[in-house]
Amino acid sequence: MQSKSFAKNLIKICSHVERVAISGHKNPDYDSICSCLAMQEILRQNKIAADIILEKPLEPTFAEIVMKNHFVYIPTKQYDAVISVDTPDKKMLPANALELKEKAKYSFALDHHKDHSCYMQKTQLFEGESSACEVIFRTFEPHFTLNKRLSTIFYMGIYADTGGFVYSNTHPTTFEILSKITKFDIKPDEIVQNYFTNIKPQALEMLRRALNSVKFYEDGQIVVSALRFNDFDETKISYGDSKMIVDYTQRIDGVKVAISIFEPEKGDYHVSLRTASPDVDVSLIAKKFNGGGHVRASGMKLVGEYDKALRALINQAKSVLGLKK
Repeated sequence: MQSKSFAKNLIKICSHVERVAISGHKNPDYDSICSCLAMQEILRQNKIAADIILEKPLEPTFAEIVMKNHFVYIPTKQYDAVISVDTPDKKMLPANALELKEKAKYSFALDHHKDHSCYMQKTQLFEGESSACEVIFRTFEPHFTLNKRLSTIFYMGIYADTGGFVYSNTHPTTFEILSKITKFDIKPDEIVQNYFTNIKPQALEMLRRALNSVKFYEDGQIVVSALRFNDFDETKISYGDSKMIVDYTQRIDGVKVAISIFEPEKGDYHVSLRTASPDVDVSLIAKKFNGGGHVRASGMKLVGEYDKALRALINQAKSVLGLKK
């Protein structure tokens, strides 16, 4: 569906129903959260109230966002229309949002992932765009008025999903949007400091542990770092505050696939995948484990025995690199 007709249709339908819900993906990142907030604000400007549905309370990393916004964790009502953002497949929707979607009369999706499965009735997909925030901006631009709050939300989502405007998904349209939103005295330096570069002292200890855990495979083409359950238990730092570690290992010369494994709960592994190589698609690794993401940055969850999970990850990384298992 063309963006103009998609936007008009969504606003028209949501204007004539009683309850509207918005959801991002499980274990949301900044783009997921910000695209939810942007969608909510755009609907509000069109006199439509909408709730943002989350599966569980946000990580402490997002403390300031939590203080300034309202989220619904346990829906006590049904919704007539459900909007998903930044979520390529229904298996990545939070369980409560998926249940609401199955019972809703209308459903919409806005996304930028290339492997989007079109699980909603209507889908607006700009494949390969910088972020879901950019998709929302481009789709609804005639239907909202930029202000400082909305500009800040868009900036945060786009900044996060482009790695600070350096990933290959940063396009001329991205900078066109930035030129519009930075007119509202949003102070990008303060946003980056407050939300992205300001880390807790405990995070340095986690970084030390992660770097000490680093192991190389296949002549340095694959690098693995791991933070096990005892690391989280001893430092009392959250999973969200440890995610930056993969950004270090992907920069190592010769590395084509960087794998970071986090075990915040016993036997429950969150895996982040990164690559700086233009000819490597780490999303192919994630898909094998029911995960997803982008060509350069993807992730998934694994459960069970650590050594077995690690072997499976390395074997799949070797397969993507065209190496013998």
